[in-house]
Amino acid sequence: GFAIGILVGRGYEVWALTTKPDAEDDLRRRGVHGFIDRSELGRSRRKLEPERWAGAIDPVGHATLPYILRTLRYGAAVAASGNVSGADLTTSVFPFILRDCSLVGIDSANVPMPERTAIWNRLAGDLRPQGVADRATEIGLDELPQALETVLAGKARGRFLVRVGG
Repeated sequence: GFAIGILVGRGYEVWALTTKPDAEDDLRRRGVHGFIDRSELGRSRRKLEPERWAGAIDPVGHATLPYILRTLRYGAAVAASGNVSGADLTTSVFPFILRDCSLVGIDSANVPMPERTAIWNRLAGDLRPQGVADRATEIGLDELPQALETVLAGKARGRFLVRVGG
């Protein structure tokens, strides 16, 4: 969600893949141009497909990342920020050697504090995601169990800001 807000706010044409059909209207309101059909992910057994993406951010992994890699444009990069669908990666070297593509991992847990602070300052400033304020719900600690149930059920939208004190 943050990536969508940042990229749309900077004028990029953003495409998304969602497993929640009821989320498409919300994503369109947030500036998503179009949607990738999940059936495209495993359809092809080709090592490379027609060039489609100038870059990508993939928090999903598994079947999504190989699809993105084989459809990247020449010189493009994909940032892998998670693996909620699985940690295995079945692909070929062709996107890397024939299209000069890059796969970049994101490891925010080990970023030194000065660099982390600079990143957070940019996210609060020039990279502030479009619509981010509309995507947060403030809750108290007593509401946290219900919020977590909503998250685990896959029905949460946006972020929960937990009010710890008074």
